[in-house]
Amino acid sequence: MLSVPNESSSRKYHPPLSPASSHGKFSSAASSREALLTTSSNDIPLRKLIAAASSSKPSRPLHTSTSNLSLQSWPGHPRQPPQNQGRRINDHTIALSVTITLAILVLIGVPLGAILPQKYVVPLPINVLVPFYVYPDHNSWERMFQAAIKHPESNFTIILSVDHGPSASVWPPGIYLAPIKRLNMLPNVQAIGYVDTEYGSRDGEKVRKDIATYAGWNNTDLGISGIFFDHTPAEDVNDARIYLKNVSATVRHTEGFLEPTIVVHNPGKVPNANMTNYQADVTVVFEGEYKSMPPREETKAKLRDLGGRRQDYAEIIHSVPRTMSRGGIRKIINGERRYVGWLYVTDRMGDNKYEWYSDRWEEFLDLTF
Repeated sequence: MLSVPNESSSRKYHPPLSPASSHGKFSSAASSREALLTTSSNDIPLRKLIAAASSSKPSRPLHTSTSNLSLQSWPGHPRQPPQNQGRRINDHTIALSVTITLAILVLIGVPLGAILPQKYVVPLPINVLVPFYVYPDHNSWERMFQAAIKHPESNFTIILSVDHGPSASVWPPGIYLAPIKRLNMLPNVQAIGYVDTEYGSRDGEKVRKDIATYAGWNNTDLGISGIFFDHTPAEDVNDARIYLKNVSATVRHTEGFLEPTIVVHNPGKVPNANMTNYQADVTVVFEGEYKSMPPREETKAKLRDLGGRRQDYAEIIHSVPRTMSRGGIRKIINGERRYVGWLYVTDRMGDNKYEWYSDRWEEFLDLTF
């Protein structure tokens, strides 16, 4: 709709001046027309005759809205149909009713995926936590690089383990240098080092030495972003809470890690509530075979007791049946992402399950995002 200058409602409307009254070359014609309207052969003013005739006809009341008149007098303004206020109100009411209905269904536990078509459902965001113990020869890391490039909207956290840890030497073997540097060039990738705590029984001094070694990689432009503590205790036995607090604090206070620094604990199951408040950014609440996964309602109840957010928890699921359909894998992903913000799914099994890619690595990523 065209906009016009704001006018006071008390201001009278005056139609545009005609060319005859606004230009000097038409002034004589105007004087003659005025004389014709005011006199006749019988000396009765013609203007009075016109007025008397018009008073006998019914007149259509004029709209007194200044805005309407102004719009009609605007040069070239088309006649505007009246707005359908009733339709607009009805649409608003319908939209509000639909929103309220969906909110009620979600509150009572009905997922949006069961209500709306799949194309209208935006999945919860998920980060990929990858135990990546692949030896970097013959371009074996290329699939990882390409995955991160193909999915720039996702964050990949890559767990590195040279020799069940950082290796005995101060620096990693030379074959790791170029691949790790390339990982660090990808904006959606962060690498973290693997440290085994042996469920809290490993000597703390050895753990701190591993942490210092990873932090020292920064001196060769191989900076990593934190530590993945594997096999962390799930219960407070033999001062396990103090143990976790000390090793986690060591990461926080050791120079050399890239910011933001991340600490991950992996008890492999939902730990006791008093074990999750010791400076861990992420806790792996399940690591195991697909067939050993607990019922989702059980996991949901335990996580509720922990009181954290979904982005505080991760799951690592291996030994997924290789015959499982694409829809079955999608069901796993969409089911777990309701409770955790970090996920990894693989069909590999056995002791070397993290030393190579899943046969369906790319499919897992495509279904995740």
